[in-house]
Amino acid sequence: MNTKIVENIQKYLRTQPVEKAWLFGSYSRGEETSESDVDILVQYDRKNYRVGLFTIVGIKQHLQELLGREVDLVEDGSLLPFAAESANHDKVLIYERNS
Repeated sequence: MNTKIVENIQKYLRTQPVEKAWLFGSYSRGEETSESDVDILVQYDRKNYRVGLFTIVGIKQHLQELLGREVDLVEDGSLLPFAAESANHDKVLIYERNS
């Protein structure tokens, strides 16, 4: 796993309404290439923040600029069963907001 990418994601997510984030896909398996996107599964803090489409799109765009590559930002629980099974197999917790 690319620790620099993880550190950049963690630093940014501290400023956002995100409770937890997991890396999944090629980056979590250490199989990324120069063409790979970064797959991130997130759990938003909807109890304390209003999280709408503009917030989500803004987070995705900022992460893409920060990382210099495409980001697939997926909300926890929104994947179809076949995709969720694969993501759950690969996912690695990279961020958790302190309580």
